[in-house]
Amino acid sequence: MDGQNNAPQPPQAPEPAHSQLPPSDQDVRSLKVAQNLIMVASLAGPISLFFGGFWLSAAGLVCGIIGFRKFKALIQSQSSISSVATRFKKSSIVSIVICSIVTVLNVVSAVILYPIVLQALETGDYANFMPGTGTGTPSGGNSTWG
Repeated sequence: MDGQNNAPQPPQAPEPAHSQLPPSDQDVRSLKVAQNLIMVASLAGPISLFFGGFWLSAAGLVCGIIGFRKFKALIQSQSSISSVATRFKKSSIVSIVICSIVTVLNVVSAVILYPIVLQALETGDYANFMPGTGTGTPSGGNSTWG
């Protein structure tokens, strides 16, 4: 009967399996820097496919690798910031993969386009850069309307 008159006890939080250290100021700064590096890498990869070319994708790849290494160091520090760094480590791997693929695509396109650019520079004929703009008739147009 004594158990019926007592108010229900709120559930208690379970004790953590291992105690985590509070993050130091340097760990917090390192996390912010690594987040910014991964953001740059995530943006640089797709943008360099269309606008920036090889150098932007290479810069994104370097930022991704540096961010990955910073996250790896934060995970090994065993502070309370380690779980956050573990989640960001996955996004850094994705950024590195994307920047690597785009860097390879930029190099391949440069190798393919190099002979065309070299020929255009040697001959002075830049019509090969835009298909369909070659010299048609002596009047310059190749329209059916004449």
